[in-house]
Amino acid sequence: MLNMKGFIFLVYNECRKTIKASIPSYFWFILLISISTYSLSIEKYAEISIDRSLLTLKTGGSPTADVLLFITSFAVSSTSDVISGKAPQIVFPASIGVIFFMIFPMMLGLTLMSKFIIKKSTASIAGEKEKKTLYLLASSPLKRSAIYTGKFAGIFLLTLPMIFFIYLASLWVFAGIFSSAPDLSKKILETSAITAFFFISAGMLLSVTLKHEKNAAWAGTKIVTAAALLTTAWLTLPFLEFLMNLTNNRTDFLTYFEKITIVSPFTLDLMSVHSPATSEINLGILIIASFIFFISGMVMFTGQDIEA
Repeated sequence: MLNMKGFIFLVYNECRKTIKASIPSYFWFILLISISTYSLSIEKYAEISIDRSLLTLKTGGSPTADVLLFITSFAVSSTSDVISGKAPQIVFPASIGVIFFMIFPMMLGLTLMSKFIIKKSTASIAGEKEKKTLYLLASSPLKRSAIYTGKFAGIFLLTLPMIFFIYLASLWVFAGIFSSAPDLSKKILETSAITAFFFISAGMLLSVTLKHEKNAAWAGTKIVTAAALLTTAWLTLPFLEFLMNLTNNRTDFLTYFEKITIVSPFTLDLMSVHSPATSEINLGILIIASFIFFISGMVMFTGQDIEA
């Protein structure tokens, strides 16, 4: 019972000591997600089917493949208006609007959240080592595994406002703007929570592995940036393939590059939401990776010399 109280106090203390420093991050997160989400309501959406016979792509897994198909279809259907001097009025299918939400507010939110998580998790162990406060914590009745788990839980609690705000934004989008489209808000909530677990696990592993907080934070930030860049590349693949087809260049290598971009957790996130049928596999990969990072970090922390 005493150890349970100590564990709860550790989780509380982990939140309390960083909550004030997190307020600016919450503010900018809410502001940017709100602006990007509200901007979707400016356009007009309707139940329009996309003609998929106009274009065949080898890299068709990205949601932007549907955007490219719509652009091609719209260009073909509006040719007569352009020739007659009329300005064609563009009306987006609701499915394209959902993709816009995935690419901008959702992707932006996951990236900002992951950078916030990496900053907090890489400081959890390495930061206390540098401040010489970890030894006092390790000398408490709590086991090392409980200390590690408590810090993990504290960081996750700090991330909850961001997870729920992404969820609230998705609820508003699917209840109002895209009410005719399938409601993906619960899937987005699930994806956001699993992504948080993944980056907390990865960040804490870095915090245990590297001795200095600055080095751990630098490595963590680079990982998030690399993941975001890989997912951005994945989103642009259909357009790159289309342009290369126009110039009669070989595109076989793009299919191999597409497989590389799936290494990014953000790519798996977007694939899970865009194709719910594949979400069990994609999110399962993230869950397994999270547990591997978490257990590895805990084992290393348990056997470390805290005084070193």
